[in-house]
Amino acid sequence: MLDRDPLEALCFAHEFIEEIQKATSLETVERLLEAVAHYMGFRHYAMIHHADARDRAPGLIHMQNYPDGFAERYVAEQLHRDDPVVHACLASSACFCWSEIPRLIKLNPRHCRFLEAGARAGVDNGITVPAYVLGERSGSCNFSGPRAPACVRRYVGVAQLIGSFSFQAARRILLKGRLRDVRAARLRPRQRECVVLVGHGKTNSEIAQILGIGLATVKTYLLQAMGIYDVLTRTQLVVAAVLDGEVGMHEVNPSQYLYLVD
Repeated sequence: MLDRDPLEALCFAHEFIEEIQKATSLETVERLLEAVAHYMGFRHYAMIHHADARDRAPGLIHMQNYPDGFAERYVAEQLHRDDPVVHACLASSACFCWSEIPRLIKLNPRHCRFLEAGARAGVDNGITVPAYVLGERSGSCNFSGPRAPACVRRYVGVAQLIGSFSFQAARRILLKGRLRDVRAARLRPRQRECVVLVGHGKTNSEIAQILGIGLATVKTYLLQAMGIYDVLTRTQLVVAAVLDGEVGMHEVNPSQYLYLVD
């Protein structure tokens, strides 16, 4: 990674934004992302919605140049559910270095194993720009595998500009100029209420008491919600519902969230 002059880097970002706003295809967006990753000295980029990419649902952004084995495993095993970078996006409104993740969330053994696997594949020491549109799945623009790790922090501001405008461009192209349709809720009201209360650290018994319903009913609602998101744990359920835009981050306890991803 070149230790470039800050003014030069900002001028480059300005030129990039002008080009990305002219883009009319996702192929052009990918080409520009690859070029900017090279300019900043990163080997890899990934701009994705935090969702199951196996079915390539319409409107889903998923572009990356990760090593084949790592990329295939990430999609096939739905590793976004336990990706600490994705989880950290829920605790940050601006670009962050991956070295800052322990300050944003409490890392657990699954997170550590994920980061170790990424490092073995050369997907490490990255920077991430969270992307949010109210009522839609969350996403992010990521750059990783720096040639000079010591210089990563110098590109946080530039990456913020590049990442946010890149995600906006890809979303514009996918919508093809149409206004966004209001997406139907995936969770029924009671299922959603249970998920929100799980996000506050409530036990099933406490949820039953708060909602005035039976314990078995709470278990049923949560199992149904876990089935909708194809997850195995309560932690994954809450994270999936937040990433999907079904539950707002403001609806779960921020201090609880540090301990939620366990």
